[in-house]
Amino acid sequence: MKTLTTAITLLATLLLASSGLLVTHAATTTANSLQQPTGYSSTQQLSLGLQGWILSAGNQSWSVSGGSLMGAQLGQEMIPPGANLEYSMRASVNGLSSSGWVQLSLSGVTADGQSVTFNANGPVVGMIPSICFPGYDSPNANGNCPSTDTSAIPGFFEAAVSTTETLGSTTTSNQLVLLIEAPIMSPWGGPIVISSTDGSVNIVASYQNGMAIWSNVQLTGSLSGTYNGNPASGSFFQTANAVENFVSGTENEFGTVALVGMSPSSLNAQGFYSGSSTVPTTGSYDCSALAGLPEGTCTETGLTSTGSFTMMGQSTTITGSYNVNWPAPSVTCSGTITATVTRSR
Repeated sequence: MKTLTTAITLLATLLLASSGLLVTHAATTTANSLQQPTGYSSTQQLSLGLQGWILSAGNQSWSVSGGSLMGAQLGQEMIPPGANLEYSMRASVNGLSSSGWVQLSLSGVTADGQSVTFNANGPVVGMIPSICFPGYDSPNANGNCPSTDTSAIPGFFEAAVSTTETLGSTTTSNQLVLLIEAPIMSPWGGPIVISSTDGSVNIVASYQNGMAIWSNVQLTGSLSGTYNGNPASGSFFQTANAVENFVSGTENEFGTVALVGMSPSSLNAQGFYSGSSTVPTTGSYDCSALAGLPEGTCTETGLTSTGSFTMMGQSTTITGSYNVNWPAPSVTCSGTITATVTRSR
């Protein structure tokens, strides 16, 4: 996830189960009591590689505001860089629906020397996804995910705005649908594109603030490696929450994690994790042409995540760290888990 970029606290429910140890001989019990007194524990090493993917993009809160104008077109008029621009958008994404509010104000001088002001205000009424989950599908020509998908990462937000434009001494009003590029599509402050669906308005601008708060993002994947020198394998299930800063290219995350279907079964456990991520420049590439945008307004990037976790299982405590890479476009991951398993008896 850019995922997927500030700290929040989560209380995780840790389920403890009994060991189920069956003792059949009193003599053996006595011997074990002498050799392994109450509180005895053993420590073993766990090393696992992982491959993961997103099941649900969860719920999201987005904000973007700015910025410096890099160029605009209003009808037949061109507005060069240097004009005054202020805009902001706040939006919530729940599953495949979105809501929020957009406001924008632009004033300056056109390329042919006329004064111009342009204002737009209105609600966010939807989004065009960049990718849909859990099917990893692209939206159709109408910007909709297939019916089998239940969540998405937005590529653009749709806002139904009322506009007022004054060109020279002439003022006109209109109703437009604006598409606002999500900052995840162009990290490190932009530039992003704000355009109308009828082609009458096109604005390219940087952003000064760009954030996303992710909650209840669900991931799963496979695990394989060694436990105490012997083969170990299974799966993981993770529920993630994160605060992502698209200007700095950083993210703080926390959530719950479980090891399930493990072999050996003593590694089945659940608990919580926390960590941080950065958006590296290495491995990024321009996606403007693919998205049908002006050059330099779309950049696919990866994500590098590190952190620590604590899990509890059947008479075991697993503590360790993870190092995970999300190659561009940051929708699947691979990495490693290194941990110490403490078994109590």
